[in-house]
Amino acid sequence: MTVILQRSLTRRETQCLEGLARGLDNAGISRELSISLPTVALHLINARRKLNATTREQAVARAVELGLIRP
Repeated sequence: MTVILQRSLTRRETQCLEGLARGLDNAGISRELSISLPTVALHLINARRKLNATTREQAVARAVELGLIRP
């Protein structure tokens, strides 16, 4: 599988993916990062798009595989 990032992940996109990898839901990520739920959702949508991932879980798996986040 080849994943080509057209643009690198932002700091917030990375932080949201890391939260998912630790088992947090959007509300937990929102509280941890002190950002709104819609903002969390936007960061995760953007990360999924950049990673060419269909699901949140696939985005986390690809980010780990690419060394962008640690499990």
